[in-house]
Amino acid sequence: MAGNPIEGDRAPSTLSFLLSQVGIYASRRFAERIAAIDLQPPLFRVLNLIDVAEGRSQQTIGEAVEVPASRMVAFVDELERRGLVKRHPHPSDRRIRALFLTDAGRELLERGREIAREHEEELTEGLSAAERKRLTALLQRVVAEQAIGNGVHPGIAGPPKGR
Repeated sequence: MAGNPIEGDRAPSTLSFLLSQVGIYASRRFAERIAAIDLQPPLFRVLNLIDVAEGRSQQTIGEAVEVPASRMVAFVDELERRGLVKRHPHPSDRRIRALFLTDAGRELLERGREIAREHEEELTEGLSAAERKRLTALLQRVVAEQAIGNGVHPGIAGPPKGR
């Protein structure tokens, strides 16, 4: 049964409650969808970053998403073990490992991006294109104002920092 099964109950409708409700739903549903291609959201995020910052160091990419170094090493180890990413010595400093996607990594990333597009369409079904754009802009302002981090998801970055 959809909706609230208890007559007269008034579910919270505050902005923070609704944001939490949608966020948890969206995160769970995306994780279910991306699992169909044997990925978890944090690994998908790292693949996306490697794609746009290919050739940059593991440390630089980890810092961009505020992932502790040990966690980033584990992510990259997993992606490399699966043949999705390769580490190469950095051209200017051979102690640094530069990250590159493999062909298999690019293919999986594209499949993941298609799932993400479908997920967003499903999540915002019933909203016009203008409403989607406005909602995105408003949420980006909240992210910026709260200094949450551009593109940093709490599920990948670890526990929140105190304000």
